[in-house]
Amino acid sequence: DTHIMAMVKAASYGGGSFEIASVLQYQKVSYLAVAYTDEGVELRKAGIRMPIMVMNPEPASFDLMIENFLEPEIYSFSVLSSFIRSLEAKLPYNSPPYPVHIEVDTGMHRLGFDTGKISSLISLLNSTRSLKVASVFSHLATADDKSNTEFAVRQITLFKIIRQQFLDELTEARPLFHILNSAGIINFPDAQFDMVRPGIGLYGIANDPVVQEKLRNVGTLKSVISQIKRVNKGESVGYNRAFIAPEDITIAIVAIGY
Repeated sequence: DTHIMAMVKAASYGGGSFEIASVLQYQKVSYLAVAYTDEGVELRKAGIRMPIMVMNPEPASFDLMIENFLEPEIYSFSVLSSFIRSLEAKLPYNSPPYPVHIEVDTGMHRLGFDTGKISSLISLLNSTRSLKVASVFSHLATADDKSNTEFAVRQITLFKIIRQQFLDELTEARPLFHILNSAGIINFPDAQFDMVRPGIGLYGIANDPVVQEKLRNVGTLKSVISQIKRVNKGESVGYNRAFIAPEDITIAIVAIGY
């Protein structure tokens, strides 16, 4: 019963934006998440039609987001007001409410609404006809640090309080709630709420060696050796003589990128 928002930012961690996104769309994942608007636009142009959240929306890109039906993360009153203005200028008056995602700061202290401003935020959301809250979320700072689980538990407890506040005060349809990243899914399964956000774990990588044994890397990077040669002690290799051979060695030149 738990939805999945899959992270495909940074070209799906190098796996290829469209290639990974198309597999996830076929598997009926609920949401994709990208870092920036241009990543979402690229997916739309490639034929990805499923919901996409943009985690770092910039006001200058709001029109492009709306044209491609990308859903912004809203993390401050200024961003919220700016997006409402863009919606009202871009869409007809009778358009259905546009989905957005609200980030609250429970302790990570990066993006997100402060907990003391939640009531004011909900009041503003209730008075706005142009958008709807698709989800409310936060981010764990220590999900993968087993020596600091107390902090993660404190964040989860605070998020539960905020969740209840939204359920009590928000007049529109009930949004989805989510806080778990890849490590959180493993270490705090009781906090899955309505949705989870696997990122690097989705691609087969974990910080925990025990968990790593149960995952499979989704991609392998391969190349070929172009040439093998001897380099004498004291000779250099590469631009600016970045490497000096400490002894007579054999090196291989590998064709792999720039």
